[in-house]
Amino acid sequence: MQEPTKHELWPARLQAQAESGQTIRAWCAVNGVTEATFHYWRKRLASTGARAAQFIALPDPTGCAAMLEVETPNGYLVRLGSPAHVEWLGAVLAALR
Repeated sequence: MQEPTKHELWPARLQAQAESGQTIRAWCAVNGVTEATFHYWRKRLASTGARAAQFIALPDPTGCAAMLEVETPNGYLVRLGSPAHVEWLGAVLAALR
């Protein structure tokens, strides 16, 4: 199995820091990352148009069978339960890129 590249790892790391509630300094200390490296990757990914995280609120399809299910290479699982939800697919996938 091939190890993920830094371009694949860093968006998840940036998101993990944002969701942790910790300062960048504290998160870097806990995760063994220098602050300079953190800022380098945040700037590099921002300049290439990559986003650490963007979410779109969707209704909870609990109780209905998924009409369409998509799993992205980044591990996101999107289940769409109605034709109306399928119309949102383009926006959802663009946000997950």
